[in-house]
Amino acid sequence: MRCLLFALGLLAACEPSKSRELDHERIHVIDNARLRTDLVGEGKFEEQATFVLVDAANDAGESAYVTLAGELDDASGAKVGDLRAQSLWIPAGEQRTFALVDRAHEPRPTAAAAKVFVRGATTPGSPPAATVDDQRQLVDDGKIVVQGTLRNPAARGGNIMVIASFHDGDGRPMTRPFAMVHVEANGAQPVQFVGPPGSKQGALYVGDSVY
Repeated sequence: MRCLLFALGLLAACEPSKSRELDHERIHVIDNARLRTDLVGEGKFEEQATFVLVDAANDAGESAYVTLAGELDDASGAKVGDLRAQSLWIPAGEQRTFALVDRAHEPRPTAAAAKVFVRGATTPGSPPAATVDDQRQLVDDGKIVVQGTLRNPAARGGNIMVIASFHDGDGRPMTRPFAMVHVEANGAQPVQFVGPPGSKQGALYVGDSVY
């Protein structure tokens, strides 16, 4: 997978007086992590690194920016690297796939497992404006194609990150590509991502937005 999302949620844009930290026990890190070493980043920033794809579910009853972090361990349980923290917006009752990359952006050939934990769960004064609606999944030659409509209800145009996550038949994450899409004020754009061979489920959601 050549593209991974490293950016954090735009917590700074939220009103501090209305932000609250939710009970971390209500955010569940799902036991389906996939450890990979592959190319991450783009252009001159592209490099080999070890990363973990893992899902987290928000059972807190309120939507929140959820931050996960963790470490990479070898077969004996000894730590061989730290995972860079990442935040994603998770609506109440939903789950998202995180891509936690080795903090030093290095391959960790001895890594055998990852310990992932919830570092934060913040509910802001208002949710992200952009959404991906009208989602549908199509089966195409043994893989999933997921389509949707990216909507920008803001009064100005913006570059919006759309993330796709693909899972296999056992519910484990396989890939998590993304793209930056420009959408005009009060506009909409169709989006589509093609999953890897063997993918059985796909989903689309919004990452960071720049207006």
